[in-house]
This record gives sequence, C-alpha cells and structure tokens, in this order.
Amino acid sequence: MKKAVALNMIANILSFGVSLVISFFLTPYITGHVGLEAYGLVGLANSFTNYITVITAALNSMASRFIIIELHRNDKEKANKYFSSVLIANTVFALVLLIPAIYLICNLQMLNISDNLLFDARLTFTIIFINFIIGLIGAFFGVVLYAKNILWKGSFRTLEANILRVLLIIMFFTLLSGKIYYVAAATLITGLYTIAFNIYYTKKYVPELKLKRCYFSFKAIKVLVFSGVWNSITKLSQILLDGLDLLLSNLFINGVMTGNVSIAKTIPSLYTSVVAMLSDSFYPQFLELYSKNKKNELLKEIKQSINILSAISGICLSMLIVYAKDFYYLWLPENDAQLLSALTILATGTVLISGCVYSLYSVFSLTNRVRNNSIALLVTGILSTITTFVLLKFTDLGVYAIVGVSSFYGIIRNLTFTPIYAAKCLGLYKFAFYPVILKNLLNVAILVVMENTVKSFILPSSWVMLMLNGIINLMIGLVITAFVMFNKQQRKDLLKKIRRNK
Repeated sequence: MKKAVALNMIANILSFGVSLVISFFLTPYITGHVGLEAYGLVGLANSFTNYITVITAALNSMASRFIIIELHRNDKEKANKYFSSVLIANTVFALVLLIPAIYLICNLQMLNISDNLLFDARLTFTIIFINFIIGLIGAFFGVVLYAKNILWKGSFRTLEANILRVLLIIMFFTLLSGKIYYVAAATLITGLYTIAFNIYYTKKYVPELKLKRCYFSFKAIKVLVFSGVWNSITKLSQILLDGLDLLLSNLFINGVMTGNVSIAKTIPSLYTSVVAMLSDSFYPQFLELYSKNKKNELLKEIKQSINILSAISGICLSMLIVYAKDFYYLWLPENDAQLLSALTILATGTVLISGCVYSLYSVFSLTNRVRNNSIALLVTGILSTITTFVLLKFTDLGVYAIVGVSSFYGIIRNLTFTPIYAAKCLGLYKFAFYPVILKNLLNVAILVVMENTVKSFILPSSWVMLMLNGIINLMIGLVITAFVMFNKQQRKDLLKKIRRNK
C-alpha cells in the first residue's frame, strides 16, 4: 500500500515537472505567435466550461466514492448500478448542454473580444466545449485508477498527453498557421488519448465494472445527487472566489488584461493542480482504510500526508514569492514583469495555506459530511464577489482587486473553518491541525528570509544565475524544512523510507 502511495506521488511530481517545463517554453511560444489577447481566449473558454461543472458536480462529485467503496466491499451489482447510472446520466446531460453552448458561441460578441479575433474565438470555444462534453461522458472510466490505487499509471498517461500536446501545437503552428484554436484542438486530441487509456485500464483491472442500460437506476442517481448537491454549492463557491477572474478582467478592463491574468495565474494554477494530485495519491488509501473502519491507521496517514504537502508547499511557494519578478523579466521580457509578478504573488496567497491543508478537503467527502464545508465556501465566495464589485466601482485597484480579494477570503477560510471542521469530522480536538499550519507558515517565513539573502549575494540577472539561485535555495530549503516540519523520529523514519526505496 505504501509503495503504491510512493509511486503515485513520484508519478504526479514528475507529471507536474513536465507540465511546468512545457508551460515555460510553450507560453512565450504561443503568445509570440497569436498575441496576448488571443492567448487569454483559451482560459476564458475554459472558465465557461468550469461554470457548467456547478451543475454536473451534484451528480459526479461523489460517484467515485460510492463506486470504489462498493468495489472494496465486493458488491459488484451496486458498483455497476452507480457506474452505469452516472455515465448514462452524463451522456444525456451532454446532449442537453449543446443548446446553451451553441447559443454562447453564436453570441460571443457580447464579450470584450476584438473583431479580428471573433472567428478564432468561436472556433476555440467550439473545440473546448466539445472537449468538455467528451470528458464529461468518459470521465468515470478513470475511477479504476483510484479503485486499484494505480494513480501513477494515469499520471504517466497525463505526462505523455502533455508531451503530445506540445508536439501537436508546434506541428500545427509550423505547417498551418499561428491560430489559438490549434491550441484547443491539441488539447482535444490529447484528452481523447487519456480517455482511451482509462477505458483500457477499466477493462483490464476491473472487468466486472460494465456499462449496461439494465444497471441504470434512478434510485442510484438520487443517492448520488443528494450526496453531491453540496459539492455543487462548493463548486459555485470556488467560482465566486476565483473562477470569475478572467471573465471580470475581460468585461471590466480589456482582452489584453485577460491575457495578463491568464499568464499570472498559470504557475499558481499548476501548483494547485499538483497539490491536488499529490493529495489524490493518498486518497485511495484513505478510502480503503475508511471502508474497512481502520480509524487509527487512517488518522496516521492523514497527518503524514499533511506534513509532506506542507514541506513541498513551503519550498516551492517561497521561491515563487521571492523570484517571481526576476522570472518574468527573463521569461517574458516584452510584458510587464512588475504587473505579472504582483498578480502571481496575490494569486499565490490562497495556495500557500491550502497547500498544507489540502488533504483535509478529502476528509469531508470521505466522511460524507460536505454540507458545512460547502456553506463556508459559499459564504466566502459571495463575500469575495461583493467585495470585488465594490472595489471595482469605488477604487482604482482594477485587476489587483479581482485577483487579490479572492486570495484574501481563501486565506481566511483555510486558516479558520477548514482545519477546525476537518478535526470535528474525524472526532479530534478542534485545534489538532493548527500546529502543522503554524509550522508551515514559520517554515515559509524562514525560507523567504534565506532566499532573499542568497539573492542579495547572487543576482538572478540571467537564466544561469536564476537556476543557480534555485539549486542553492532548494538544497538549503530541504535541510531547513526537514528540521522545522519534522521531529527527530519523523526524520529518522523518512530517511529509512528513502533508503528502503533506493
């Protein structure tokens, strides 16, 4: 079991590393070919598909939990009822979704898009909506990765898909022309690649899981919707918190600023994705221990996951805070590095705290107690939206208000409600998780001071000097983090695991 967790984490980190390298080279390549405004169209289109998930989350968010628990309990009929019911329901919803999607695509002129980009925008939105619909139908074939604790296989397929995506974009731009819809087309093709492998894995590892109309059950749909409705509210809340950033930038400022926000949120978004993936590496083990009622082992694994995520978050995000401006000067010299770095640091605020408590989000789904978390998210989401509109109307903060307000409310929620309610769900002392949160903040503060000291001696005026800074900070940061985040016994255990894995 522990070997599977290690494999999952290694594969996810490797996949993230490749995604980061790809974004590093691909973003300036794409913006150089299509321009900043056109670059923002992909993020804007993805925002609209993200809004649709508010509806789909009610059915889909808890389906994996129910399917996997029934598989662990060897109740194949129940697992198949949930599996078939959710896939058939998603297919029906995908067909219904075509109506509003076509309407939006035909009326894109209501957004702040230049006339010369309108045709490109329509094609881009069309392809991204098609990709979303296909993904919605094929998503639950990926449940096998959690059921058999082989997330590492999925991570490697994602890694391959990312590399394929780059090759396709370069091929399209070289042989055809530099149009933003080719970026969306490459994403669609690689999405089909991933789904095909998930279908193959389902047939190979869980042959008893079959899609059959006779298994369709309205009762199963009802159970899933009632369990997942609060996750729909959670999704709505997340959109209110930070999912409107690109749309608000487009409507209240202009298309170019939408491109800037899209670039500035690239690294924080990638990091949020990797934290989610790393947290997912533990989730199959959490599910198995929970379904077998092994509460002590479950608690131990949750605390271990928090320590590991906190250590990774501290090292990565402290360097982003210290070196953001230097990075943008070198990466996108033709853009406003000061603006991009400020927006990136503002967007990093929520991730800095959520990085160390991300494992606690799974506790709410695990214990099927998502309601209060959804309400807390909704309250902060509404407050964030209202505050943003007030600041846009009565101040000159502009894009800083759009990005900064959501981070502020995210930090407040993750410092107060999330750790306390997670402890309650697990039957623990309500402040049980605060020591690790405080240690994480202390660790980040120490690392920021250390990195600024290194930066003052070795100026990151070139890529070589920036990488040298990164290597030195990583080595020192690992030592500092080992002593701040882990006690003596935990360090010994960690060293034993590393030697054993070698």
